[in-house]
Amino acid sequence: MPAAVPNVGVRVFSDLSNTIVTIDTRDQSAIGLCVPAPAADAGTFPVNTPVLIDTSDADLIALLGEGDAADVIEQINSEGIVAQVIYVNPGVDAEATLDEAVTAIAGDSATKTGIFALLNAKALLGVEPGILLASGYTHTRPTNAKNPIGAAMEAICTQIIDCIGIVDAPPETEAGAVAYLADFATSLQICCAVVAIKASIGGETVVRPMSPHWAGAIVRRDRSAGTPFKAAWNTALKGVLGTSRPIIYRDGDPTCEANRLVQAGGGVVIETNLLWAPFTTATDPTVKSWRSLKVVRTRRALEKAMVRPMRAYMAQDITPHTVTLIFRAIDDYFDGVQALGAIIDHVVLWDSSLNTAAALQAGAISAKVNWQETPDLVDLGIYTGAMPEAFDVLQAAIAAALASLGDPNIRVAA
Repeated sequence: MPAAVPNVGVRVFSDLSNTIVTIDTRDQSAIGLCVPAPAADAGTFPVNTPVLIDTSDADLIALLGEGDAADVIEQINSEGIVAQVIYVNPGVDAEATLDEAVTAIAGDSATKTGIFALLNAKALLGVEPGILLASGYTHTRPTNAKNPIGAAMEAICTQIIDCIGIVDAPPETEAGAVAYLADFATSLQICCAVVAIKASIGGETVVRPMSPHWAGAIVRRDRSAGTPFKAAWNTALKGVLGTSRPIIYRDGDPTCEANRLVQAGGGVVIETNLLWAPFTTATDPTVKSWRSLKVVRTRRALEKAMVRPMRAYMAQDITPHTVTLIFRAIDDYFDGVQALGAIIDHVVLWDSSLNTAAALQAGAISAKVNWQETPDLVDLGIYTGAMPEAFDVLQAAIAAALASLGDPNIRVAA
């Protein structure tokens, strides 16, 4: 019996699909922003609805009116980049209290209000945020507990795998910052700025949250590298004129305030405008090995990159050929990532304990991928010591120099 519907004559069955799919890492530089814009044009920026803003579009930004949203975008632009900002208007009017604004921005996960509306950005705009901001509203600890906007960012980052949130701790004192950081000690994808900065907004020097500049530095580094696999710290923040209070940093002194704050999971600015922020807030022993922001962004980027392209194999027959194609696609991707220096090594495993006969019968295949990210250098130790044997070398050199004179009256005795 023929495998296809019987026919008299010749037919062509064309298959132009790729046998081995191409996996690409997405651009993570879109910034999700949710802060008040009381003067915004309601038709352009409806409440709880993501709107895509190119930060070079002055006409669109003007429709935000004066306020926090426009100021944050100006801070981002001051880092010398043009970024995509996915803006959500939380619907906060000019008379709202700080607590009311925080509640509106934190939003509701079920109805997708406030910052949770950013979860709709992919469906509505075709763009997904890679960095979350609510600058100016994340520094509080209502009822002496975790900031609800930061908690919302954590929840969003579990759904948008390759996304991070940048919050701002209370900037006034080290003790206040450390208490705030402790709330996020188990968070792998939250970064926390622990100092406010001085910036030029509207031609005036004002004190503002640091988080927009940190986000801008990440975007700038991603653009220069072409990937999200490189560390963005130890770079000058172009739009920062100074800090709201001095953060003392001394080279080689682990007891200085800057190092204490960084080791507690914070990000600081030292020496006027240098971003000194290698870590996320992950300081709990259960997650501390993943605290490097570079490493965790690389890990999440690689995990996210595989999801969409591998849909190509859905509905295919489970055969050795199909499984071979899947494994080759994964291995090819990681070969490329390894060539970029983002990872040290990788292996793709067929684990029989995960691919039992019952699993195969149910239509399930499991490919296990192990890899290790290349860490960024954060601690360089240079050990110095005396070298008395060098005087033996010096002595021999002096003797050789004198002997080379060829003067019979100048002699070198053994």
